[in-house]
Amino acid sequence: TIRGKLVKMAEEKKGTNVGLLAVYLIFWYGLNVQYNLYNKKILNVFAFPYTTSLIQLGSGLLYIIPKYLLFSKMGKFNAGKIALLSGFHGGGHYATVMSLGAGSVAFANVVKSAEPLVSVIMGIAFGMGMPSLMECGSLVPIIAGVAIASMAEPEFSALAFGCAMLSNFLFAARGTYAKIVMKEAKMSGSDLFAINTVFAFLLMAPITFVMEGKDVMEGFNKLCTGKGAVDFAALGNGVLAVPVGKAVGPSPEYFIAYQLVCGMYYYFYNEVAFMVLDLLDPVGQAVGNTVKRVVVIIAGTVIFNKPLTQNGIIGSSLALGGG
Repeated sequence: TIRGKLVKMAEEKKGTNVGLLAVYLIFWYGLNVQYNLYNKKILNVFAFPYTTSLIQLGSGLLYIIPKYLLFSKMGKFNAGKIALLSGFHGGGHYATVMSLGAGSVAFANVVKSAEPLVSVIMGIAFGMGMPSLMECGSLVPIIAGVAIASMAEPEFSALAFGCAMLSNFLFAARGTYAKIVMKEAKMSGSDLFAINTVFAFLLMAPITFVMEGKDVMEGFNKLCTGKGAVDFAALGNGVLAVPVGKAVGPSPEYFIAYQLVCGMYYYFYNEVAFMVLDLLDPVGQAVGNTVKRVVVIIAGTVIFNKPLTQNGIIGSSLALGGG
């Protein structure tokens, strides 16, 4: 099974806590599902992927700043290397959000299932050597399963495909390079992701302003026609009003809160992903990442009322079982 393969990969790294890895994987998958669902609902009504991406990067600052001012201490780091890493991270995130905005959750995730293969290429390019035969073999059923699960996807989009593939290369480079930086600087995955987020926000802010700055407030005001206090129960359940016909949209306060909640899901699922990277190599993390996409596809079909086809059930079973 895929769980067994990940456990074996972890055991190959001396001192890896397999129980801790299992807990991290559960939180990683759960937080990522929530992020994908909130994010897609935002993009369905708010056609500003650059701004949405920047808010998600910036939301993490609400956690990072008090944490490192009051409770933790950031270790020493090489600013040049962090800047390069943040370029991979920020660019990959923007490409992912644009892919999700241009196509369905399932389509974006089936294209992104190629990330483990790209991770192998990036590992070789960064001089980390060839992965083990077991790691390479584990990629085949997982990628095939995700592909089968979404082969009936009718919403093909060249933009969605191109952005998803671009994010594959950028995130594969991020995972590989992050492992190098963690080893050199002796930083934890949590600390590295925190400083990486700060750099990525500063890097992507001017790009966002140039691309959408002059139009975003008009789009915000057009969407946010509702009034009233923030309904925290609805917010927790991921409810986002769609202004169709006479129906009003969310209030400005509610939509801002919705974006921030989505952004916090984004930050914490990525922080946990970096903590997984602490325990596995980049290819091992990418294997777990691909299985996560099957979970996201299934959740997306339920929430957005797109039932799985027979191929979808077969493919999901194959990927989750790991062949």
